Amino acid sequence: MPYYSLCSIIGVVAAVWVAKKMAVPKPPQHTDIMIAAIIGLLIGAKIPIWLSYGFSGYLIYGKSFLGGLLGAFLAINFYKLITRQSGNSFGDRLVIPLAVAVGFGKIGCWLNGCCAGKELNLWGIEKYPVQLLESFFQFTTAFLLWRLYQKPQYRSLLFPFYALGYLTMRFFIEYWRVEPVIWGNMTVYQLLSLIFIPVFLTICWQRIKNVKQSVA
Repeated sequence: MPYYSLCSIIGVVAAVWVAKKMAVPKPPQHTDIMIAAIIGLLIGAKIPIWLSYGFSGYLIYGKSFLGGLLGAFLAINFYKLITRQSGNSFGDRLVIPLAVAVGFGKIGCWLNGCCAGKELNLWGIEKYPVQLLESFFQFTTAFLLWRLYQKPQYRSLLFPFYALGYLTMRFFIEYWRVEPVIWGNMTVYQLLSLIFIPVFLTICWQRIKNVKQSVA
């Protein structure tokens, strides 16, 4: 049974339902930014696979959620920079439904047996259930961000908080995952986390500062 596909469909339906329940406003119709985001997502989803496994067959079928997330983030901000556009990303509006969708997708990974962890062999558990741990993170983060969403002045913090939390979680969970070590005894995902955690810490600090100024 195609568990991953089934859970992915459930995730998309659940994400749409959550977005409707939240009454998430539609993002501005900036087709150019959307195109930049899609290009960044597609390229970013492949770069960690290439760095980890080289030009193997896995590069064709494999994709990285973290790579796609960072790729879209970089593409949007680079495009805004060169076109001199400003304003917050619509990622803050969509990050909660996104976390819900990914949470179901990771359950699909667990049922499908892909993206498995290292050998554990403890209490009848053969491998670290890293897919379920990540699914738990996604659902928990979605709930916490939903609580933050209830306060409109804090909504600009949603995406950087999510990205910061995901990068931090991913850095540590990599020690239980089966991924090639590429430099300094770390995987490509750990290296990306070390690079981008300071970036999103800075964004969080700046946006918190802006929120405090707006409510002062």
